[in-house]
Amino acid sequence: MIIRGDTNIIKVYDLTPLVDVNNYDLADAKDLENFQDTVISFLDSGEAEAVDLPEDLVGVVPDSAEIEINDNVYTFEDVEYKNKSVNELISENFNEGDILLLLQGSGDGYFEYEENPEINDLKIGYTACDIDTPEEPIYNFFCDLILPKIIEVKGEKIEPIATNFYPKDTIIGEVYIVRKEDGNKYLEKVADIDVMHYGWDLFEDIIQVDYDDPIAWC
Repeated sequence: MIIRGDTNIIKVYDLTPLVDVNNYDLADAKDLENFQDTVISFLDSGEAEAVDLPEDLVGVVPDSAEIEINDNVYTFEDVEYKNKSVNELISENFNEGDILLLLQGSGDGYFEYEENPEINDLKIGYTACDIDTPEEPIYNFFCDLILPKIIEVKGEKIEPIATNFYPKDTIIGEVYIVRKEDGNKYLEKVADIDVMHYGWDLFEDIIQVDYDDPIAWC
């Protein structure tokens, strides 16, 4: 089985032990610049550690997705989904007040599996977002995607044996703080970070990055 399509990737760095947002007035241009420089310095030095999440944040845009099984091509409408709540992901992995740097990249994704299941036996993860999801860029980027690394066949999880990611946009860096309201955690953006000078190698621990043309689609 092969899944391919427009793919979004997020890599998360925990800045909580390194940066205190309260020490900066981010509405002040000079303080904002100092904050941005500080974040970049920790990324450069390697002090900013990537968060080891239970599941990689890799998602395929449903309208672009093709699922190929034994030379038959299916769309996202042909499969059953296993909803993964983005809010639950935040609540389970982060604490109120955590400071997170999120690196985001888009491109063409290719995911190959050893198994070739019947389409009716297949269940694919899907990033479900609540109606009242905050109006923050990260939610627009990662809500409503199918998750090629969360696949079940007859209730048994399967893993891709090969992955390729072909970048087609620039890397975006944003810093968020974890907020809590009425018992629910959510992300609030506090700053943009210029990460243009970094290469796509930053994502190599999540997916194989390839700079050649994408593998031909059917």
